[in-house]
Amino acid sequence: MTPSSLNQHTLELLLSFVLPYGCSLSVVSGSTYRIHCPDYEIAHQVWENRVNCICPLLQPGEVLEVVASDYYARSYPKV
Repeated sequence: MTPSSLNQHTLELLLSFVLPYGCSLSVVSGSTYRIHCPDYEIAHQVWENRVNCICPLLQPGEVLEVVASDYYARSYPKV
């Protein structure tokens, strides 16, 4: 499967294998994905691992947000 053939459903499936327990993916807009995590530590871990695990799955122009009750991080649009 190539990144150009990914859609929202396949991206959600692939990320379900990568994300820690308790995290979930939602689409904020057509080009922004938000990962909800249960706490700060897990959210920070997801954010630190995004470059190797999540960003390769994104299309150019798409943005990633990682949030928890006390954490928020947002990427620049993928080039």
